[in-house]
Amino acid sequence: MAGIVLTGCGATVAQPTGDELYQEAESLYFDFRETTNGVLAVINEGPWEVRTYGMTPSGVGCDDGWKFDLTRTTTIDPAEVAGRRDAVAQHLVSEGFDVDDMDLASGEVASSDVIVREQGVYSLLTVTLVDNGNVVVTATSPCKPGDKFELNRMLFGKGPLPEGYLPDRESPSDPVFFGTDRGER
Repeated sequence: MAGIVLTGCGATVAQPTGDELYQEAESLYFDFRETTNGVLAVINEGPWEVRTYGMTPSGVGCDDGWKFDLTRTTTIDPAEVAGRRDAVAQHLVSEGFDVDDMDLASGEVASSDVIVREQGVYSLLTVTLVDNGNVVVTATSPCKPGDKFELNRMLFGKGPLPEGYLPDRESPSDPVFFGTDRGER
């Protein structure tokens, strides 16, 4: 059974529900993670600290839809920052992305960003490399139609996940999974 969304022109568009919603989310998630893990691997094989895991559907900024958000942090040798920044930009270009860059400097700290906006599996990808060796990667998928609460129940069930169920450290080469054995599919 598909939900209906009204658009500004009076037309209706069916929102995916049930298995269709789950399959669309699963496909996006695996593509999103594979692409992001490729970026992470260019910088550091890991493990990376997980700040936002990336599998929980978020509705922030998506009206009635959902998206995935992911944040990872690590530290590299400060002498390698410029080379890794260039390697990330080259990797993304070789994967078909157009990249922007931004350099920021204050009196004591400088950083450079590699940014992808509104392309492929990304609404926004920001790779921030700080001259002291700290690295932050944030990735947001495009918004997709569907009920984020329904999708969340299908992935995680009704109750909270046990502490430590999702890893707090992860390497780009670790197996990627979607959903949990507590989901309601």
